Order: sequence, then C-alpha cells, then structure tokens
Amino acid sequence: MSLLLVEDLEVSFRTTWGPVKANEGISLVVKEREILALIGETGCGKTTFGKALLRLLSRNVKIEGKILFLGRDLLALPEKEMRLVRGKEIGILLQNPSLSLNPVLSIGDQIAEIYRCHENCGKKEAKKKAGEMLVLVGIDPSRKSEYPHQFSGGMLQRVMVAMGLALRPGLLIADEPTKGLDPQTKQQIADLISGLVRQEGSSMLLITHDLEVAERIADRAAVMYAGEIVETGEAGEIFSSPKHPYTRALLESLPGKGLRSVPGQSPSFVSPPPGCRYHPRCEFRMEACPKTRPRLLELEGGRQVRCLLYEKKTGDEKGGKTRCRS
Repeated sequence: MSLLLVEDLEVSFRTTWGPVKANEGISLVVKEREILALIGETGCGKTTFGKALLRLLSRNVKIEGKILFLGRDLLALPEKEMRLVRGKEIGILLQNPSLSLNPVLSIGDQIAEIYRCHENCGKKEAKKKAGEMLVLVGIDPSRKSEYPHQFSGGMLQRVMVAMGLALRPGLLIADEPTKGLDPQTKQQIADLISGLVRQEGSSMLLITHDLEVAERIADRAAVMYAGEIVETGEAGEIFSSPKHPYTRALLESLPGKGLRSVPGQSPSFVSPPPGCRYHPRCEFRMEACPKTRPRLLELEGGRQVRCLLYEKKTGDEKGGKTRCRS
C-alpha cells in the first residue's frame, strides 16, 4: 500500500537567468514499511525533491503536481496544517547537522523542544523524553546538557536521528545522513537509522549519493538524473542489473565495480539538453535521442526506465504499443 504518492511533480525557481526546473515530471511511490533510496550525482535535484515534499523551499519556488501522503495532497494544505505534518507525521534529517543544530542550545533542549511544540509536554517531561531518545540512538543521556560543538560528526548525526524519529513519524526523509563520515561510522549510522525505522514500522526516503549505503539498506531504489527519475525498481535488481545507461555508468564508478568516472558534465538546469537529458554523455545514444524526450516506461516486474532503447523494445513486444508513466 502506498504511504506517499508523488504525481508529475514540477519544482522550479525564479532566477535572474530565468526559471530553473530542479525537478521535472517526477512520479514516485513510497510504500508502507519500506526504505526507498533516491540516488544520483550531487546536484541532480535530490535534496530539492526532499524539501519540496515538506514545502521547505525558499519563496522564489513554484511547485506543481500532487504530493499525496495518506491520501491528503500536501500542496493543498494551509501552512498551519503543514506545521502539524512536519515532524509529527513526516520527519526529516537535514544535511550537515553541525549547521542544522542551534549552537547556543544544548542537545537535550533541542530535542525536548520537539515534544513541547507538538505534544504540549511540560519542561520536565519533555527533557525526560529527550533523554530516552538519546539512549535509543546510543548516546549517554548525561550528555543532554552539552552543546553541538562538544560532539563528533557521528554523534551529531545520532542526535539528528533522535530528532527526526522523536515523534515516531510514519515517514522519515533522510537527506545524506552519512555524508562526511568515515567508513566505520557511516556503516553504524546507516544500520542505526534503518534499524529504528523498521523497528517502528515506518518508511524512509533515503536521499543519498552514497551507493554503498543505498545498496546496504534500501528495499527499492529510484535513480535521478538532471531533475528527472530515469529508473526505479527493487534495490537488488537495480544494483545487480541496471537498465538505464546512466545507472550503469553510475554503478561503474564504485571501487568494486571498476572505479570509472561518468564521462562529461552534469547539464545545466537553466538550459538542459533537448530530448534525453543524458544523451550528451551516453555511449548508447541514437539519432533520435537529442530530439525525443523519453517517457518513464513500465517494464516487467515493476521496473521503470526512461530510455528510448527500451521504448523501442517495449513497443515491439506489445505489438507497437508502449506502456509508460510520464
């Protein structure tokens, strides 16, 4: 069953250079009790998408489409109602905890504030709950009176996990939760977050460019390139048998799979390439690729891919008819 259903999401920013489309035509599903990894290169629009779900973007943004959470369109809710959704129903872990946390408030006070705002708890009860959350993420509750600068990067990330899961939300959006951590700490944080999410019976949208973390903990994966979804499917299948040329190139950049860099440069959002946005970098490009924008095709087993190679194959298999989700 779908917990979150995004339909034809368009996110654009008004700039002096003209409109910048950071997300275009995104349709995506997060099911109940699953971890969906949204992967892609840095700067492809993943973080913008995550913030758009909670309407946390700047005022110069225009968002169109539908964001259905438990049947409610979040884009249609008044701001007052959205404040009740944020944290309570959908939690978020922002990038760079050292910048996201208030440097002049203790860790315990920052977690306690969540309970005071959303559950109208008294000061004493809120602090007690904050201590319990610290224990849950593996931090000694005696440290709740300490400040962010007294914690290591890995411990700060644990604090962010405690804040994101404090109200037991049905969906957690985790934006680059392992960024900047050493390999051992990264593995610990990934296992901590996924373990707590599954323990609570919640779902998670994991936004990351760390393919090893995504492969380790995700149930399904969606690949983003230049603001578009180019492939979705079961995580195991995506990583073992990628369909889209970009996904293949991305996975080949891993140390264990060749350590080959993706050729070329990511396109500009101000003036993206015509047709398939990946065609200037694609080794499989055809004559039609610069002219025709591919649709997100439905393949066997629930796989989806945005590529003219598969549009031709699918059309042949279906007697000239192509099934797709744009």
